[in-house]
Amino acid sequence: MLWGFMPMFWKLLESVGSLEILAHRILWSALFLVPFCLITRRAIFLGLFRERRAVLVLLGAGLLSVINWGIYIFAIVTAHVLQTSMGYFINPLMSIVVGMLFFKEKLSRIQIVALVLAAIGVLYFTVDYGSFPWLSIALAASFAGYGALKKFGGYPAVPALAMETGLVAPLAIAFVVVAFFLPSHAFLALDASGSLSPASLTTAALLVCGGILTFIPLLLFSKAVNGIPLSWMGFMQYLSPTISFLLGVFIYHEAFTLAHAVCFGLIWIGLLLIIFESMRNFRRHNQTS
Repeated sequence: MLWGFMPMFWKLLESVGSLEILAHRILWSALFLVPFCLITRRAIFLGLFRERRAVLVLLGAGLLSVINWGIYIFAIVTAHVLQTSMGYFINPLMSIVVGMLFFKEKLSRIQIVALVLAAIGVLYFTVDYGSFPWLSIALAASFAGYGALKKFGGYPAVPALAMETGLVAPLAIAFVVVAFFLPSHAFLALDASGSLSPASLTTAALLVCGGILTFIPLLLFSKAVNGIPLSWMGFMQYLSPTISFLLGVFIYHEAFTLAHAVCFGLIWIGLLLIIFESMRNFRRHNQTS
């Protein structure tokens, strides 16, 4: 739900460049997470830095999360909320593929049908709408890859998230420092009289809050992904894109064409089949236990 309503927050920063938003999102996430982890999980956190495998896995996860955040923010501020929704509807299905290829998770017939329906939907959208939904596919692929690396690592949620954020923070710090001396920067920008305007202070506060809003849902995701199969994790993520879809259509009034309807419809049918199968298996498990 937090991820689903997130476009409403990022819409408040439409006047700020996507790269500057991304840099501050990374920076303030790290400034909140790393000290928190040093206080609560110091031994585990520092131990991860001494483990070469952990550094490589979590650096990869950090870079994938940056790519995902960057694409997401760009899509929101350029009025492509529906593309973000489509991307996160595709993501659960892509997570199923990743689970099958890298974690030997077996696909049921219903899961295969759902994947085929999603592929047909994206193909129809590309042909009929005349544009490949690259933002959607890139979002789905980068987040599925992020989840796979987190699953592969299997590290404690809070220290791992703090470490991956800290590893990519130097890139954000460098960008923020350089951007601060450019006239186009938005963080604590001075007006013509050389003073801070209320609008500038509001923007700065929103950029700082963006860091907090970033790590809370990621922390919940990191905690969950270590405890359940990746395919299950994918099924549970349908709520977020549903909320984003409703925001895009009814709040931000983005164009919803027949191509959108067919693509979303096929993906939704596949997800409903998977949800139905999951509920049936859950009931069987409870009956046998």
